[in-house]
Amino acid sequence: MQKRILVIIGLVLLGFGGYRQFFSSDVSSVDQTRCEQLVRSQNSDSAEALTLLLPKCSDAGMVAMMDAQASGDDAQAAARRISEANQDEVSTHLLDWAMIGAGAVALGAGAAIGGRRTRSGDA
Repeated sequence: MQKRILVIIGLVLLGFGGYRQFFSSDVSSVDQTRCEQLVRSQNSDSAEALTLLLPKCSDAGMVAMMDAQASGDDAQAAARRISEANQDEVSTHLLDWAMIGAGAVALGAGAAIGGRRTRSGDA
């Protein structure tokens, strides 16, 4: 029974942490759309700039930078805004990787319990 519980917990943690890390965005669709509109308005004459900058609007730091430019922040305020966005993003990724790691440990523990029971049953 312990083995099944550990395996289930491990799979849930791996799945949820993996989904958050690899398939979800740290930026809301509203923020991303606002960033894309700002990039288009500031770089409408440069296709190269649009090609380079638009995909980066899924990054929290880029959204913060574009918001800072749009609101006319000075350099210190812009740097603070970008730094806070990046710190939040790092914390989120740390949590995701912690869930993935805990899931791997739970799966390993489930496998170890199952292996120990198989060996003790054979003897």
